[in-house]
Amino acid sequence: MLLAAQEAARACDLLLAIGTSLQVHPAAGLCDVALRAGARLVVVNAQPTPYDDVASAVLRTPIGEVLPRLADEATGHPELS
Repeated sequence: MLLAAQEAARACDLLLAIGTSLQVHPAAGLCDVALRAGARLVVVNAQPTPYDDVASAVLRTPIGEVLPRLADEATGHPELS
């Protein structure tokens, strides 16, 4: 399972780290894998994380508010927000 996650992180353009402190490995290391492969990182978490300084964006908005908006944007339906 971890190898599949690492492959996905290596192949992604954008990694969303949602609701995690990014302090527990090996899962937090997926951010490093994605960043080294040239992906952008977006952190959605109420508290600061060790990856905030290297993230393209850090959102402190509650997950229940930000996820529907991100999904709407990703699917091209911003009018649903």
